[in-house]
Amino acid sequence: MCDKLFDIDAKLNIVPQLATGYDWQDSTHLIIHIRPDVLFQDGEKLDADAVKYKLMCDLTIKGSMRRGEYNSIESIDIIDPLTVRLNLKAPAAQLLAQLTDRAGIMIAPRAAEAAEAAGDKFGLHPVRAGPFSFASRVAQDRIVLKRFPGYWNAKAIHFDEVVYLPNPNSSVRLANLQAGALDLVEYILPTDVPTVDKDPKLKVAIDDSLAYEGITINTDNGPAARTTLGQNALVCRAYYATV
Repeated sequence: MCDKLFDIDAKLNIVPQLATGYDWQDSTHLIIHIRPDVLFQDGEKLDADAVKYKLMCDLTIKGSMRRGEYNSIESIDIIDPLTVRLNLKAPAAQLLAQLTDRAGIMIAPRAAEAAEAAGDKFGLHPVRAGPFSFASRVAQDRIVLKRFPGYWNAKAIHFDEVVYLPNPNSSVRLANLQAGALDLVEYILPTDVPTVDKDPKLKVAIDDSLAYEGITINTDNGPAARTTLGQNALVCRAYYATV
């Protein structure tokens, strides 16, 4: 559903996606060139105003989970309809890489403002600029996405529909995959790999990825932090040392 301003290729290079490129005017001024003729899934055009709208929302909206990724930005200038300049408080070498992830996902301003005005949760009816648009969601059952015909890179998309089905039972997942009821599963048990390898219709894909796993301990959460773990000075020092 969600294209980003930039992406990361197989060789870990930062490459354009919704942007066509960037220029460092100097160490604190980043110019981003926006891809022309990109539409959000509601038909609204992605332009410099939309990019500024999204970045400023993440910087200022209450409860933003992206603010920490943008806090190097002092202000944003619109140079022309397809160009924005990010004015930074100080040099920030990490900023471009952050725009390859959730910080770089664009949202449709018109849809976001309508959802806010109606008091709806925008996340339940997302409108983005990716190849598939949101169709429906049944909690704990399925999420259905439909191919967006106005996608800027439509020739690269070869499916009309994607359906996500949550299934925590590894045996049921594998059985459905073998029966052809599923096209792809994200995870199989290591002990099931030999079974899949023996099936000529199936293939296991194993590769490296950019990810991490961790446990974050909130040691400043009011009464909820008044536990043996939350009040342990050694744990607190160890946590803050690794942030």
